[in-house]
Parts: sequence; structure tokens; C-alpha cells
Amino acid sequence: MAEEEEEEIRAPLLTGESDASSWDPEALDPSPPGAAAAAATALPETLNNELGIESLDYDPVFSVVHAKTTTIKQNRRLYGYTGATLAKWSITICIGVLVGMCVDESNAIPQLAMISGLIAYVIESSQEFLVTEKKSFAQKTVEGSLILSFLGFAGFSVLLILISSCLVLFWAPPAAGGGVTLVMAYLNGNDIPDFFKLSTLITKVGQEAPMVHIGAAIASAMTWMHGSLPSDKDASTKSSRSCWNAKATNFDFYNDKDRREFISAGAAAGLAAAFGAPIGGVLYSLEEASSFWSKKVMWRSLLCCTCATMVLASINEWQFSMALPGSMAFRQLKPGFRIRDLPLFAVTSVFAGVLGAFVNIVHDRVDRLRPAATRKFSRLLEVCGITVISVAVMYLLPLALGSCLQVPEGPLPDGKMDEKYWLRYKCSKGEYNDLATLLFSLPRKSMQQLYNMQGVKHQFPTADLAIHTGSVLFLFIIAYGTATPGGIFMPSMLAGASFGACMGTIFQAIFPGENIQPGLHAIVGSTAMLGGVFRASISLVVIMVEGTGGIDFILPIIVAIVVSNWVAHHIYHAGAYEADLERLGGVYFMHSEPPHQLAALTASDIMSPNVICFQEVVPVREVLEVLRNTRHNGFPVLRHTSAENSGAGEKFVGLVLRHQLLLLLEEGLFSEVDSSRQQHRFSLYEKPIPKQMLILEHSMRAYHHYHHPHRRFLSSRPPEVARIEAELARKRNLAEADMAPDKKTKKVVALDLRPFMNRAPLTVRRECSAQRVYVIFRTLGLRHLCVTDSHNRVIGIITRKDIAMAQKQGFQKKSLQHWDSDIRSLVAEASTSETSKNRNKLFNLP
Repeated sequence: MAEEEEEEIRAPLLTGESDASSWDPEALDPSPPGAAAAAATALPETLNNELGIESLDYDPVFSVVHAKTTTIKQNRRLYGYTGATLAKWSITICIGVLVGMCVDESNAIPQLAMISGLIAYVIESSQEFLVTEKKSFAQKTVEGSLILSFLGFAGFSVLLILISSCLVLFWAPPAAGGGVTLVMAYLNGNDIPDFFKLSTLITKVGQEAPMVHIGAAIASAMTWMHGSLPSDKDASTKSSRSCWNAKATNFDFYNDKDRREFISAGAAAGLAAAFGAPIGGVLYSLEEASSFWSKKVMWRSLLCCTCATMVLASINEWQFSMALPGSMAFRQLKPGFRIRDLPLFAVTSVFAGVLGAFVNIVHDRVDRLRPAATRKFSRLLEVCGITVISVAVMYLLPLALGSCLQVPEGPLPDGKMDEKYWLRYKCSKGEYNDLATLLFSLPRKSMQQLYNMQGVKHQFPTADLAIHTGSVLFLFIIAYGTATPGGIFMPSMLAGASFGACMGTIFQAIFPGENIQPGLHAIVGSTAMLGGVFRASISLVVIMVEGTGGIDFILPIIVAIVVSNWVAHHIYHAGAYEADLERLGGVYFMHSEPPHQLAALTASDIMSPNVICFQEVVPVREVLEVLRNTRHNGFPVLRHTSAENSGAGEKFVGLVLRHQLLLLLEEGLFSEVDSSRQQHRFSLYEKPIPKQMLILEHSMRAYHHYHHPHRRFLSSRPPEVARIEAELARKRNLAEADMAPDKKTKKVVALDLRPFMNRAPLTVRRECSAQRVYVIFRTLGLRHLCVTDSHNRVIGIITRKDIAMAQKQGFQKKSLQHWDSDIRSLVAEASTSETSKNRNKLFNLP
């Protein structure tokens, strides 16, 4: 067939070619229109459909306009540099400074407190002050009436927890829990709605709140602060949300790829500031939080952690709490230990690892009994009930089982004599109740006392340490998973320290002639408990060494990590974070190693077939129909080839994202093309790109910054398409009837996708191993991966949801069927080939 005459498309912003009539969704998909969407909704409803969890665009779009933009940006302006690197380092320093200020326990966060008002300030202000006052209240009132003291203490605790839970349930639901799990999910490529919103950050601020989430939220907020929108002074045809101030767009750090790097650094700084462990924070982000790592991210994380630790240490010089550096530092424990003590450390680590696995197992069972997230008042009652139980344990256990001991003489680890730490409770003057002291005090101070236990005569008897361990584990398990913005890192350390000290005193009784230090076993117990619960390794070693200042005890700490991880892994398959990720049905987390379930599968087994595609130039009417009837976020772009070429048909030439189509529709970049023509000249390669088109390409990369910034899933919902249709009808007088082809001129309103589509999306053949697909997808941070045949025709598309479904369900039987069908199709294609050359190519014969 002769090639038709070329025609040049002329539009307000672009010059290109068109093919309006060849796109036919029914030709590409034999099912009726909208069948793909119906098939998607026929699958079991998962959490992402309810909460709007979508994938992030870590893979940049390499379009024609982007290539021109990159060439323009090569012009250096400041001593050979553009200034972007300096800006990134400056933002990193600011993140570290803000994180350090947020960790301070008293008055270092007035700016954040002012945002949330008096209630938020009370919640976020000094935990040490509140605990000290509550302990003082208990001591003063328990001497008069135990019941009145209990009621007053419980009432005040319920009031505080009600405020915190109401903020979580009714204002910032993503602030519930530790937050580390969802930080991991976000850095893995899942967009969590409202997770980094300012309300979530305010609800989280406080020492007990997980600093990993706080640091990540601060980093996210810093990246959102770049770029400004012009005021809509005139009623222009352009949407004001899509036009950017050129001076404000030099550094677009709000794209997903750059935000990922800053959030990794912020998460590291949060943990570093919480424990005074800058190196530990970097390693924790590398080992646990981040899925993508590089030398550049490592340096930024180290700078961010250093700034956070230094700022907090400087602030605490004139505050009442010397928490950093080394928030759990101690000085009384003797550094010496012998090699023959290592078997005892291993025994302590074994039992602590068992306790860590036990916590995960019981939590998995208990979590199924909790009220659903939609039953908010039931969750409020649950939190209040657990608070009352906790207060009852704090009051009754010391009364029934506590021991009255003489207040020890000598300085505390910080060199001062703190008589307020020892709680007398019902004991005589000059004595203290050991269980009451451990239960009513700050966990950090209690751990410092446990770490300092040495010699035969110490502050806490063996039986009382065992009781304290059991009570902490009980309260830990029932509170883990409630609607509160608290984590499980510190409770795990406290339970492990108490258990380790208990084991140390037992070993002292068994081996009276040995110089056994219970405090050293407390350090080993804390480390082993963390290893059993979280299954981390190197980062926990460094965190414990930096946080406690116990560099002399690094060998026992390493033994604790290795032994506890090995024991816990053989009892329960996953750590706390991995188990939480498995319970979140809408979060598709991709681990570093491909699962064994994919070993026998290929790309054709896990892909979604019947892909909805677009031509390079597509009628606006058809784009609106597809966007209205589906929630897909990626569409392959095809080019029609003539029959004279080998393998004629629809060739895969690019990929266009949903938000790109929405922005093109919103801006009205339409062209009237002849629907009877199939091929047209595309001259954008030779001509300079208009400045307005460069701004539009930048707006595409910043689309989610100004369209539902914390709920990008709304861009995939029908109301967004309806809004654009209404704007087209109002501003451009373009109704759906006007988009139909003109019967006389055969002109149709269309979009030219070629300047903005991704020209080089990654693809795999249908025979590619599913495990290799997994590695490519996870390593490169992809959102879509197209599957093509030998003629570069799209036969399917793979998303992280497809990989997760294949991993969960397995397709061994389907794989065998596909393998048989593939062999049959290859033989049939070979038999129908016109030449032996084609047959040789098909089977890779010489």
C-alpha cells in the first residue's frame, strides 16, 4: 500500500504529526469497552483500592522535550556549577537541624507547637517533665489513699491518651503506630496517602513518637517548599496550577526521585537524634528503611545525622535533660570481660531472641482481635481500657510483689545524685520500692540503672527483675497496634534490659566465683531483644554502641545480634516490620531478593494482558473515555507501520502516564487533524522547543506537587476527569459532541503525545524469567514494565501489583500451560514463515 501524503500538525504550542483514526480500543482488546476496568474491579478488593495506595514514579520520563531541557540546563552559571548540588546539601543540613530540634524534650519545638495550638503543645512538650510530675503525684497521694491516687493517676493518663488517640483517629490517621513500616513502604515505591502531611507530623512530634517517621516527614516538607505558583490575575485559558514561575523552578526537588533521597536522609537523622547515634542512623536507613541506596545518599544521610545529633546535644547543654550524645549512656560499668563469658552472653541472647519472636507471634494473634480501623469509638475504648490496665499494673505489682530496699549511695551515670529517680511508694523513709521505681520512671533512666548493675549487691533483686520483664512484655503486647502515635523500639529495649539483668543475677548465683556483671547482660539482653523483634543486624550493633557509649562491649553486642537473629528466625519467619507489611493488603512491598514462588514463572505468566494503548496522536474523546472508565496510570503508545515493512502493525514506541494526559487535557493542547491520514511528519527534533512547552514539561514532573499533593490517588478517580471535562466545556466551549470527527472535513480534535511520552521505557520479552523481572522492577524503581513479542508489539504490562499477586497465589500450573502454548505458537509461527531465514531467526539457528 502506498504511503499517504504527509501533513504537518500546527497547534498553539507544538508542531508535529497525527494519526487520529487508527486508534481503536476494540481492535486492541477483543472485550467490550471498559472490560479492562471491569476485570480489575472483579479482583478481590485490596487495601489500595480503599485507601488509594498507588506506586511512585521513581523512573524519570525521558521525552523529547526533557532531552531539550537537559541540554539547556548544561549551561553552568556559578563557577562551573548550576547550584543544584549546593542547594541539596543546604536542604540536607536544614533537615538535620530541624530533626534535632524536634527531638528536644522541652522547649525546642515552639514553632511546631504553635501550629497545632495549645493541645498539640501539651502533647509534644517534655515527656520527662510529665513523667516526673506524675511520679511525684503518685508518691504524694499514695501515702494518703491508694484508691484516690490510682483514680487520679489513671484519670490523668486516660486524658492524655484520649487527646493523642483522638488526634490519630479523627485528624491524622497515618500517625498511628510507629510509622517505620510505612516509611519503608514509601521508600520502596508505595505512595501512602497523607503520610507526610503536616497534620501527621504535628501529631507525631514528641520523644515517644518514632523519630524515623518524624525525620522523614520533615524531609518531605522541606522538598515541598520549593517552587511557587503564579497568581491567577487574568482569566487566561491556561490553568494557574499548571503554570510555574520560571525563577522558582530551577531546582525541582519535589519529584519522587529526589524526594526519595531526602526522605532516606531524614529517616536516618530521626533515629540518629533519638539515640545519639549518627553512624547507626545511617546504617539503619541503609539496612531497614531504604530500598534504594547510593554513595550520594550515604553522604547526605551522614551529614543530616551529624547535624541532628550536634544540634540536639547543643540544646541539651542548657536544658534539664542531658540525653545526647548517647541517650542511654552510662559510666559505672567496668569495661573488662573475659572470653569465657561469651557462652553466658550467648545463653542470654538465645532466650532474648525467643522472647522477641514470641512478641511477634503473639502480636500477630492479638492484632486480629482488635477493632477494625473504621470503628473509631471502639478503638478509643480499647486505648482507654489498656491505659487503665497499665496504671493498675503500675500500682498493684509494686504493692503486692515489690521489695523495699535502701537507697544506694554514690553518683548516677551523669555524675549527679538524682534522688527523684528512686520512688519510695509504701516503703519507709530512706528506702525505695524497686518495682515502683522501674515502672514509674522514664524508660531511658531505668535502662541506665540496669546497665550500671555490677557486683553482688545491686539495686534490683532477681525475682523483681523477672516480674518487671513479664509486666513490660504484657503491656508491650497489648499496647502494640493501638491507635496511638508510639513505637516499639524503646519498649523492646526496656524489656530486653530487664531480662538481661535478670539473667545476669541468675548467672551470679550459679557461678559465685566469677566476676559476672548483670549490667553487661542487660546490654546484651536489650540488643538481643531488638534483634529478635526487628531482625536487623549491623545497624543495631552500631546503635547500641553509640547510644550506650559502650564501645568496650562491642563483642558481646555482636554475639547478641547474631545469636538472637538466628534463633528468632527459626521460630517466626519475619520481623516486626516485615510482618506488618504482610498484614497491609494494599502495600506491595518488594524485598531485596526475588521470592522463590517466581522461579518457575515467566513474564507472560504474571503480566496483565489486553493492554489499553494509545496511538501517537489520539482523539481527545477517546482519551477522556479511557481515563473515565479505568484507573490505570500507564498507557503504551503505538505507531502504525505500513504493510511494506516486515512485521507490520502497531509498534511500541513509548509510554505515557495518566497525569501527563490529564495535564495535556487541562492545558488544552489540542490539534485538529485529518482522521483519514495515518502518518505525518514530526518536526520537533529540528525546531527549537517553545518556552511554554518547556514549562509544561516541568509541570508534568511537578504534577503531583500541585494536584492532590498528599492524595495522588485522586487523580485516578472519575471526579478528576469530570472536573477537566467541565473546565473544557466552560473555558473552551468544547463539549463531547464537538470532539467527534467532522463528517465533511474529517477533522478531529486530538492530542499529540510524542513530545512528552517516555521514548525509551524498559521492556522485557514474554519469555523473560519472572525473577529477572522482579530484580529489574525493584532495582530500577519501575512503575510499569511492558511485555513485548518478537516484533516489538505490546502483549502485556507488569506492575508491582501483578508481581505481588503472582507471589501470593503462585502460577505453577499456569506456567506449565503457558510453556506448552508457547512451544506450540513458536512451531506454528515457524511453519507459516515465508522464508527459511525467518525460521532460523525464530529458533536462533545459524
